[in-house]
Amino acid sequence: MKILFIINVSDLGFEEPLGALYIASAAKRAGHTVEAVENDLAAIETKIARLKPDLLAISVLTPSFPYLYKLLREVKRRYDIPSIVGGPHATHFPEILKEEGIDYVFRGEGEVSFVKFLDRFERKQPMDGVENLSYIKDGRLVSNPLAPLIEDLDAVAFPDRELLSGFDQFARSDVRSVMGSRGCPYQCSYCFNNQYQGMYKDLGKKLRLRSVDNVVAECKELKERYHAKMIHFFDDIFPFKSAWVEEFAEKYSREVGLPFLTNTSFNVCSEHYLQNLAKAGCKCLLIGVETGNEYFREKILFRKMKNSMMIEKAKLIHSHGIRIYTQNLIGLPYGSLELDLETLRVNIALKADYAGAYLCQPYPGTPIERMAKEAGLFEEEKEFNRSFYYSSKIRIADRRQVERLRILFPIVVNFPVLVNFIYLFLNLPAWPWGVTGKLLHGYKIKTAILRYKMSARALTNHIRLFFRRPINRMVLKEKTEQS
Repeated sequence: MKILFIINVSDLGFEEPLGALYIASAAKRAGHTVEAVENDLAAIETKIARLKPDLLAISVLTPSFPYLYKLLREVKRRYDIPSIVGGPHATHFPEILKEEGIDYVFRGEGEVSFVKFLDRFERKQPMDGVENLSYIKDGRLVSNPLAPLIEDLDAVAFPDRELLSGFDQFARSDVRSVMGSRGCPYQCSYCFNNQYQGMYKDLGKKLRLRSVDNVVAECKELKERYHAKMIHFFDDIFPFKSAWVEEFAEKYSREVGLPFLTNTSFNVCSEHYLQNLAKAGCKCLLIGVETGNEYFREKILFRKMKNSMMIEKAKLIHSHGIRIYTQNLIGLPYGSLELDLETLRVNIALKADYAGAYLCQPYPGTPIERMAKEAGLFEEEKEFNRSFYYSSKIRIADRRQVERLRILFPIVVNFPVLVNFIYLFLNLPAWPWGVTGKLLHGYKIKTAILRYKMSARALTNHIRLFFRRPINRMVLKEKTEQS
């Protein structure tokens, strides 16, 4: 059968949509025809006319669901093609099946069960017993049990990157995405992982690692076949098991030799871990600070870390020649402008090479949403923004100043002397800081984040992608209006 994946490319940069690519690879391995199209109505119509697909498939995040659903509904009205929706939003909210235009929802990890679904679908057989699948039967919502998590990740085929061959932004990119593991050891209050781990309780290990040889083989393929110049390991937390990271450092540096960036936590940044990451070629670590207040970090965000520990680990990271990109939440429930300024000062103490600040998002079903509702701070009437960076449904005290602090945050961290004038800057027009912040971000992407020998063509592509993304165009307009 023929499956058409609708890929939300307009909100992506160089990051490949690995979830869809893994599912597409499993479907193709089972003998199905798989193609992809961007989330544009005209492009979808052209592709439908040529391919005549039997099924539409789309993966969605919570902030992107409203506009992607609107697109899918319009496609369904014009073409009577069954649809299946997966991804984080569908995983946690299968009740979206009640919306017009959605025929099936796929929850959780799907490579094995999705192929079972396709077999039943093609044969027009009942869907009873197809794990992870939700559907409407006799007017009621049916959610089949979840399949156990895949234990042997080496048995999963590499993502089908040929699916993206028609997308210019990926064909031009020399930064490629890889996942060496699945799962996260933490249960942060603002993240869907909190719920996800609850869903999969007693259904397998929450943190699973691919073998080093399997990861290295994929990276070699990206280097040799797709001309990758840098790898972005997309793991929630890059593997920190001592034997694994030691083997990885030896084999990756010898057989791949490409610089890379990845996500981690200060908690796992031992001397052994960092020494091996540096040996392997790590150039930048994305690390969550979240808030500078230890009480809020532990009690509100469910992250137990001392500021003194983070400062010591930041020194250790820098001593190995690795840059630090911190991620911070401001506008927290029960928070204040002073709390957010405390976060700013901790980032200055960390000497973060780049510090991103984002407004706290109370996504549905998360503990942070429950806290916001209990405190009477949740604004039901507001919609989620297409990005978690720029708006929030939490009623924030001193909202105007907090929103301006988000813009000022990375600038002040990189030029700490400015903290002495922070209250003055918070009351000045926002647009000059917005322009300055974007220029700084661009400079840091080149010098701290994507630290590889970037060609003029690649640099042009990154700039083009930045201005093409709707969320960036939206926020530039938003800053002008706020000023």
